[in-house]
Amino acid sequence: MKYVLLLVLLYTVVPAHAQQDCKLNINVLVVEKHTGQPLFPVVVHIDELNATYETNEKGRVELGSICPGKYNFHFHSDGYEHYAEQVTITSSTELKFKLSHIEGVLDEVTIADAREQTLLQAKDGMDSKQIAANSGKSLGDMLQAVNGVTVISNGATIAKPVIHGMHSNRIVMLNNGVRQEDQQWGGEHAPNIDPFLANSLEVIKGAASVKYGTDAIGGVILVEPAPLRATQGTDAELNLAGLSNNRMGVASAMVNHNFKKLTPLSIRLQGTYKKGGNYRIPGYWVANTGVEENNYSAAAAWRKQHYGAEVFYSHFNTNLGVYRGSHTGNEADKLAAVNSDTPLVPADFTYELKRPRQHVEHDLGKAKMYLESSLGTWHATYAYQQNFRQEYDVQRVETDRAQLNLTLNTQTFNLNLEHRQIWKLKGEAGFDGIYQENFIQNGDRVFLPNYRSKGAAAYLIERYRAHDWTFEGGLRYDYRWYEAFNPEGSKQQVVRYEYHFNNLSGTFGATKKLSDKWQLSTILSNAWRAPQANELFSAGLHQGAARIELGNKNLQPERSYNLNIESKNTLGKKLSTEISLYTQYIQNYVYLEPGADLLTISGYFKTFNYQQTNAQLSGTDLSAMYNWNAYLKSNFMASFLFARNVTAHDWVILMPADRLSLSTTYTRDISPGLKECYISADAKFVFHQWRIPANFDQVDFPRPPAGYFLADVSVGTTLEAGKQPLYMSLTVMNLFNQKYRDYLDAFRYFINQPGTNVVLRVRVPVSFNNKKSS
Repeated sequence: MKYVLLLVLLYTVVPAHAQQDCKLNINVLVVEKHTGQPLFPVVVHIDELNATYETNEKGRVELGSICPGKYNFHFHSDGYEHYAEQVTITSSTELKFKLSHIEGVLDEVTIADAREQTLLQAKDGMDSKQIAANSGKSLGDMLQAVNGVTVISNGATIAKPVIHGMHSNRIVMLNNGVRQEDQQWGGEHAPNIDPFLANSLEVIKGAASVKYGTDAIGGVILVEPAPLRATQGTDAELNLAGLSNNRMGVASAMVNHNFKKLTPLSIRLQGTYKKGGNYRIPGYWVANTGVEENNYSAAAAWRKQHYGAEVFYSHFNTNLGVYRGSHTGNEADKLAAVNSDTPLVPADFTYELKRPRQHVEHDLGKAKMYLESSLGTWHATYAYQQNFRQEYDVQRVETDRAQLNLTLNTQTFNLNLEHRQIWKLKGEAGFDGIYQENFIQNGDRVFLPNYRSKGAAAYLIERYRAHDWTFEGGLRYDYRWYEAFNPEGSKQQVVRYEYHFNNLSGTFGATKKLSDKWQLSTILSNAWRAPQANELFSAGLHQGAARIELGNKNLQPERSYNLNIESKNTLGKKLSTEISLYTQYIQNYVYLEPGADLLTISGYFKTFNYQQTNAQLSGTDLSAMYNWNAYLKSNFMASFLFARNVTAHDWVILMPADRLSLSTTYTRDISPGLKECYISADAKFVFHQWRIPANFDQVDFPRPPAGYFLADVSVGTTLEAGKQPLYMSLTVMNLFNQKYRDYLDAFRYFINQPGTNVVLRVRVPVSFNNKKSS
């Protein structure tokens, strides 16, 4: 029945007359605005094709099998202003674009820079248009639009990205070029990043430790804000969203300014507020699941031709409710909650947050400088972060005190040299340093000990281009030191532990352009990861996950060997495909194995123990885009993962299930005042996770939930009121109010996932009589 609904949904959107000639050949030429010299390399992205290209030495990109229609071109190149232009294509032609040099570069926040640094790594992402279409969601929920990315969640309140089955300590998240350190070890600790800051999201799949550090064993997520204004004037943007399910409202505003009499100086101010109450599953409200969040940030940059500096500060503040029914008082209550099809804690709608709940604040300050020299461009970045987490448990005696107060202070430093091209070699070398301190308050519930950590690393990455081939190789050496003070025994006597870890990481890859329409990439990498403090020492209630976690002081570092093969192909005139095959062998893979239930003063919970084994994670991400004509396109994605416990000859527990998705969008202008009007239908099917350990029934209950089908529909348009555009969209998620549970949801034991949610979004960009940039 689910497949029938999927087909009906799609075919109602696809008109039978949707056929059009798509034989146009477009030759794109990119030159410097004043000299007319061809520019190389320039990254060229075309929204409608969802494709990215790079100019050759002659500044050219050739596009074949193009349909007539409107296309939005974006150009990014180191040292040049980001340029975007919409072009109407009616016949085969040459398009010439001119880029202007800017006085200084904030290259760490440009797409071009990130792409260059990870040239051969399999990656996917979301541009500003896709981010705007998903505004109001958390960062983790947004990233589910990327093939191969799922989430580990706690109901509808907390979502954390999972790349090819790996998350938390195995994924590095870079927020505005700074490695985010926000107690990310917790499976229910969502990224403390305001999604409205992001102009693009890029997901690097697979081990990328050489550039991003040892913890990037599973992948990297780059959260990139838009570059600050490079031309005189002021612009602003207002984003509003309303969500029906939990009656949540979201408002976010951003202002950019470049000074007329001080043109090297640009500034930005940004802020977001959102508040939602209890969310609703089919038939029921869910007790104590509201959220409140207020965030703000400021940035300033001083940019000259060959040097510059940037400062950035952001504050993230959130209060989260944790479903009251997930904290049970005894074994009978726990069994009753698990065996019930309905929530056992009655609730109505409210914005009030009670216990259990969490309060999290995250502050990030960054200073960066760059300098061009005869060797190349030097970058130096220093960042300070403070993460403060409070967890309020259910208490028998009323109190305002939090039972866990964690403070994590992190200082990071990076020095990087992008050297000038030597023969056909381009590359970079650098040094990373990190210092961390984690504190708990006296009298807190025991979970993590106080600890200190220091780390240092050096790396080198080089790329070689020769005709249709590109080769890339890199090496990195890391050293990590831990000192922990763990209270132990009946008298909680503090015992000091000290750990030293060091090792090499490496990568080598090649890309071959087999034809104008087919590119094949292969990359080999090895990486390692030291066990984290929570994996070594945790001993108590992990509140948001509603479970007891027990660390293992004898854990050894993980070592990973990764192979990724990727093919990008254009077949015929309308179809483009991407196929990614990967396999990763992880020696000493650390995982949480469910154990016995335990009665504590905070309630009755299941225990999870940190264990190690050798694991093999293999799978594939498939995607295909078909342009029916200039207005109608469909996008199919599939993701399959096979995670084996090699040592036990069994499956690894708690891995995401296979999934398929299909979206179809029809877009066209209706009138001069109604542009880019669209209607889209999205369908997703998640299979039942049957790949579970043979002893699953002895260590966990109940078994993974059944597969499920979800359908979303959206409509939207751009209203042109004179010169003022207004972007509006309406989305209905879980259209059929489907009852379902997800295997990676920590609350799957107790409640279903949210029901239908109607989302209204409005975006208003404002320009204040600015001087044109081109």
